[in-house]
This record gives sequence, C-alpha cells and structure tokens, in this order.
Amino acid sequence: MKHAFKKSLGLSIGLLASISATAENWQAVNDASELKKLFTSTVFEATLKGGEKATADYNADGTGQLNAWGDSFKRSWEVQGDNQVCINIDNGQDCYTIEKNLDQPNQYRVTRTDQSETAIVTISNQSGMIEGTASTDKGGAAQPSAEEMAEKLSNPTSPVMTIGNHIDLVFFDGDLDGAADESSTRYVFQTVFPFKQDDGGVVFFRPAIPVFFDEPVPGSAGDFDAVGTEIGDISFDLSYGKTEPNGLLWGAGLAAIVPTATDDRLGKNLWAAGPEILFGTLGKWGTVGGLLAHQWDYAGSGDGEINSTALSYWYAFPLGGGWQFASGPVATYDHSKDDDQLALPLGIGLAKTSILNGRPWKFQVQYWNYVERDDTFAAEHLIRFSISPVVSAPWNVDI
Repeated sequence: MKHAFKKSLGLSIGLLASISATAENWQAVNDASELKKLFTSTVFEATLKGGEKATADYNADGTGQLNAWGDSFKRSWEVQGDNQVCINIDNGQDCYTIEKNLDQPNQYRVTRTDQSETAIVTISNQSGMIEGTASTDKGGAAQPSAEEMAEKLSNPTSPVMTIGNHIDLVFFDGDLDGAADESSTRYVFQTVFPFKQDDGGVVFFRPAIPVFFDEPVPGSAGDFDAVGTEIGDISFDLSYGKTEPNGLLWGAGLAAIVPTATDDRLGKNLWAAGPEILFGTLGKWGTVGGLLAHQWDYAGSGDGEINSTALSYWYAFPLGGGWQFASGPVATYDHSKDDDQLALPLGIGLAKTSILNGRPWKFQVQYWNYVERDDTFAAEHLIRFSISPVVSAPWNVDI
C-alpha cells in the first residue's frame, strides 16, 4: 500500500462499539513501522449524533486534531512497542491493537486494549465514514471526551452551539409585610448561535426568553399579586469574541431588550440597547471572566426608563471526568433608582458534561445569594437548574 496520499478510515459502527467480525482470517500487525504507516497522514471521519460530522487528522509527527461540534480538539498519537497504537485524549490514553484481514485487502480489525471492544476498519484512498459513535465520556479517535467538551462549554467564545434550559427557584425578602414568604419559579430558554469567522473569532447571537410562573408583584394595597404563566421581556446580545493562543478571551458587541412581556407588571414597555465587552482567561486550570454591558431605553410606550449596567461573571474549574466547580451569576446596577441600585449575587455551583448517545449534554446546579439587593422587596436566594444539549450548527461546516 502506498502512503503518499492522505487516507481515510471507514468504520462500520464506531471505534468503541462491539461488533461481530464477518471475516475469520485475521493476522495481528506486530510491526511498529507498519503501524506507524497506517496512522501517518490518516483521516478519521465520523457521523456523530444528529448527523454531526467529525474529522480527525493524524500526522506523521504524532500530532493530530479532531474537528467536531464546530470546534477543534488537540490529539496526539504514538506507537507503543510493536503491537499497539495509543491516542492521547485529555490526560488519558486509549490504546488499540490492530489485525489485518488476509482475505480482504485494506480491511483491519481494531481492538481497544482496556475493554477488548472491537471494530472493523477499511483503509483506502477513498473517503470513508465512521457510521455511528460511542456513548462514552472518555471520547475516542474521532469523538471529543466529556472533559474536552466541558472546557469548550465554559468558554463563551467557543463556536459550539447549545440550547440552554434554565429553571430558577427564587426566594424573596424585604421590608414589605410578607416579603419573606414570597417565592417564584422561572424558566429561561437561551440558545447560543455561533458563526465562525476566517480570523479565528466567532460572532454570537444569544437570545434569552424568560417565562414567569406565579411571579409575586407588590400590590397597591400592600399585599402581593401572583402573576400567572407569562412571558417576560426578551433580551439578546450580538457580539464578536475570540480566544487568543495564550488563553486570553475578549470580545465586544451589542446588548438589547425587546419589550415582549405579556403582562405589563413584568416589563417596562421600552426598547433598550447598549454596548457590551467580554474579558477573561482560559487555561488547563479552568476559566474566569466577565461580560459587562450597559443599556439605555430609546423607544417604547412605557413611562419609566432603562438605564442599567449588568455584569455577568463566571468561573469554571475542572474536577475531572467532565465535572466542574462552576457558576455564572449576574449583577446589576439600576441608575434610574434613587437608592438600592445594586443587586449583587455571589454564586457557587456544580456542573457535569456527559456524552449521551453520542451527543454532549451539560447539566448544572447553582446557588446565588444576593448579598446586596433592594431593601423593600427583591430576590434574596436563587437556585438554578440547567440542562443544555450541544447541537449542530449547520452554517459552521469548516474549521
């Protein structure tokens, strides 16, 4: 077999999926030079959950890169001894032994050494395909691990598309009679639409749609009205962000509010917009940063005004296996109020990213304690439950 061309690997159901071999005449590849040739300038192509395409390039110098879910993941490989190839993923390593089919040229059987799982691989100069993928957090030759995906999902400039579903349990307090007895449930639907740019940056469009359930609103008689299931004002930002090679995160753009509240008590009937800037740093130790925005009203039929500064700050520190100590509270300062302008929550949380049936999912729980808030009536505690699947962004077809 010549190795001057770039080869592709076609795998029947996935590198980590156990299957029955149809051929019986197999011979172990126990020659280090032959194993190296099989991986030199080789491309793994896979179809992940939902039709997502993954491509992993493995180079002669032992380096590699996996492209999946709109982003890239570093890989490296090496031949160990005379009979196995090992791929380095995160801080772990997956090793495989390889047998060739003496009856069918270019067909090989790959066995993962730690689990004795096998798969049939065809190596040729034609484009191949890995039909399916494993449901494992460890990842593989053509699939990112949970640890790798957790790192990407903690980076707001990563071109990974997610669908965020947040359930907030809010507990109130204040000087009004009965304020400490009030609570509410809110749902926030928040999707990230990333558009990769040729310079390595990403343009983001991130709308957030809140839905309120039994939201307490102070009444004119000194009591509280419970607002039923209603939609609040939709907010969004449109920004550009980039991760530099040294781990610096930065970005800038526009933040805005659209007056879509279905009950006037949940919004101000005002359109608002203003600038935002993003800053942060990323490393193997984790990531920290903030998104600072200011908005003014510029149109609408409401009698009030919007003149507010918001700081969404976040941190995420890896704990291994896709687990993270992470939170992302949002502090606000309302310049239109005479006093009690600052609402400042301190947050803690735990997140877990898992690969379920080939698709990455992020699960998270957070607790925010508002150490500064309106003395009259405001949220004091918030518990947030989040479920965010990763989905394919069809416009991000090239890495």
